[in-house]
Amino acid sequence: MSIKTDQTQPTERATREDVVFLSSGVRCAAWLYRPTGTPAGDATAKPPLVVMAHGLGGTRHMRLDSYAQRFAQGGIAALVFDYRGFGDSEGSPRQIVDVPQQLQDWHAALAYARTELATEVDVNRIAIWGTSFGGGHVLQIAADDDNLAAVVAQCPFSDGVASTWKRFLDAPVSAAVLFTLAVLDTIGGLLRLPPIRVPMAGTPWMPAFLASHDSLSGAADQAGPGTVATARTSANLRRFHSVRTRVGAHIEPSDRVAPKGSDSIWGTLITPEGAVVVNAIAARLVLKLGLYRPGRSLRRSTAPVLICACDGDTVAPVGPTVRAGKGLPNVTVNRYPYGHFEIYNGDPFEHAVADQLAFLTAQLAPSR
Repeated sequence: MSIKTDQTQPTERATREDVVFLSSGVRCAAWLYRPTGTPAGDATAKPPLVVMAHGLGGTRHMRLDSYAQRFAQGGIAALVFDYRGFGDSEGSPRQIVDVPQQLQDWHAALAYARTELATEVDVNRIAIWGTSFGGGHVLQIAADDDNLAAVVAQCPFSDGVASTWKRFLDAPVSAAVLFTLAVLDTIGGLLRLPPIRVPMAGTPWMPAFLASHDSLSGAADQAGPGTVATARTSANLRRFHSVRTRVGAHIEPSDRVAPKGSDSIWGTLITPEGAVVVNAIAARLVLKLGLYRPGRSLRRSTAPVLICACDGDTVAPVGPTVRAGKGLPNVTVNRYPYGHFEIYNGDPFEHAVADQLAFLTAQLAPSR
């Protein structure tokens, strides 16, 4: 089942429409980008489609529009969605990263594309694209879905053991606090208590999931121009100058109040479109991260896979990712001299998105 809205926004050589699909009965918000041109002037041709989602605590408003628009300009439609409990999607409690649930959301998005969008896109030419934690998800989905035409995983979370160990090495004291909060949150979840939320991105002294030197600034840089901090976040930034210096100057303070229940002590932003970006996720995920190793699923996938790995990645170590793809004939690993967050902006973005578009164009070309 799906529901469409009539909010269509034109972009250069593409249009964007707000759409909704259901995942286990919960409404997931998405953008549908349509190319405005037709291949070789063939008005009957259907474009291929790439389904896209973000990483750990991320939403589609954090730079995914830039990738989707570039793909649409290249003739590839794009469906960009928010997971349940995040961004504009429904679902409660909010800000809980549940791996099986998010994988269900991926399957629901693909089912929506293959049914509700069948009159608009070529269902035999569907790809998936994920970044960071979502980059790990697409590796797992590719192993479970034999009908995908291509897969792109950008700076993917491929090995929970390696990422968890890296987090402890980066800041052991705050990691110990994070682990303690995760135990308490897990117990609280069993007792149906409200989640204990910790920063998605923070400084090394915070009990954050991502606590490297570039995590807070890198996450903030994914918010576009015109994004403002809520009144509560603005007040906290004034109190903690060292934190303020890590948040980009493009994020202005404001007196705006976030919707009830979404304003976190760890930071909340409001985009020019009115979307709320919350820098907080439930701590309980920590106890499950080591069990999630989607890079191992690569050996079970048959679709062509492009992995865009960053050698300077401080969040998802590049070593396990490269080893996971080594020797697999359907896997191409491109390595970039960037950090985990650098690849979303500027020249690094241009470099990566050009490679991704070339790969998708080749793999999604119509059969002759």
